[in-house]
Amino acid sequence: MTKYLSQLLEAKEPHFRQTVQKLESASGYSCNDIRLSENIVTETRKKIRDLGLDPEDTTGEELYYALQEKLRTDDANLVKRLRQISARNVSAAGELSEGIAFAVSQITEGSKVFVIKASVIKRFLEKNAPKKSMKVLGYRSISSMIKHESLGSIVTVALSLEPNIWIKNYEGYLKKISPRDFEERPINVYAPMAKKWQKICAKLMSETKQSVLVNKELGAMLVLPLPSKKPLEGLATVTLAMAAKGINSIYATSSYLRLSQVAGDFGQRIERATSKEPDLGFVDMLNAPLSWETVQRFFHHMSDKLEGSLEEHIGAEEIIGWQPIESLIYKISPEMSFWRGCGHLGMLDEIKPVFFNVLDNGLSLVNHRKYKEHYSHHAQSAIWQELMLRYIKPDMLHEIVNRELAPKLETELVNV
Repeated sequence: MTKYLSQLLEAKEPHFRQTVQKLESASGYSCNDIRLSENIVTETRKKIRDLGLDPEDTTGEELYYALQEKLRTDDANLVKRLRQISARNVSAAGELSEGIAFAVSQITEGSKVFVIKASVIKRFLEKNAPKKSMKVLGYRSISSMIKHESLGSIVTVALSLEPNIWIKNYEGYLKKISPRDFEERPINVYAPMAKKWQKICAKLMSETKQSVLVNKELGAMLVLPLPSKKPLEGLATVTLAMAAKGINSIYATSSYLRLSQVAGDFGQRIERATSKEPDLGFVDMLNAPLSWETVQRFFHHMSDKLEGSLEEHIGAEEIIGWQPIESLIYKISPEMSFWRGCGHLGMLDEIKPVFFNVLDNGLSLVNHRKYKEHYSHHAQSAIWQELMLRYIKPDMLHEIVNRELAPKLETELVNV
């Protein structure tokens, strides 16, 4: 069964096999790799039947195109729902990006995250005006820009448009700030639709190939305007999935930085966390660094078994707020129920594994990917995370977190 997971993951060998051997040894040979493999096989067969196919003789190619057709139908229904949400709550135009921004904001309403104070960012912008962004948006002074635009939008756009020297100045500034420069603030989701934003959004979409931009250290997200008439098939699904992924990254970075407050290199941790996914350094049992996404998944998965002062230091809202992408999508659009719980499911094929992951399928649909050329990164990442969840134990995580993040932290995890 380790070979089965290795093939699904298209993993490098013998590294993957050695990693599983270490995990098995550390867990007392619990056979969690076998249990996960059996779960994937069983649940995948159920989903194949849900598509009206026979799991006994369905080929990978047949499954892939059936999933593409399913998503094509579900995406069309999602477009209708998002337009309705936008028309009822934002404007009669029923713009998709506004519908996504409003729906995501509703999901995060009431929760707060650990982010840089507005006054601290404002101070940086006043000394380091993002001139290129100002020009595109039609501002002559940074004070006027700060007055009329949100700080989150300004910085998020600037990090995509400004030259490297401005970005390096920003990164250097982050390294110098301390926990005192942070505060708890709601997540802010923006969908700029004003005419002056059209040009800059078109430029961002063209250069970044992204319809969602996220600033984790400010807890801000920009949902860029989508085609108002007939968007590409799958684009609404991909944009909503990327927005959900962005929300998760904000929650995860918030909990990471909240725990990092006692670390001597707090500023460097901020800079690293904003540019890439943070990790807890190399863990011998995993034969690799322990990603913070894995830790965040663990917190969410074990939320009912965590006691002591954990919620005080990490944030109950961050533990509850983080959820699998397909679960967040389902909350917004129940029509997408087929994809719920499918993030890590897949079927082996002689040529290339075929997965049920909604984001991978959405990206394949948007980019007109044929069988053999389809995306699989997000599904494979989800499988790895599922495997880690089965091996990580509270006492082990307690030791790693205390060693790598907060040696002074007095947090207890209940053994299960």
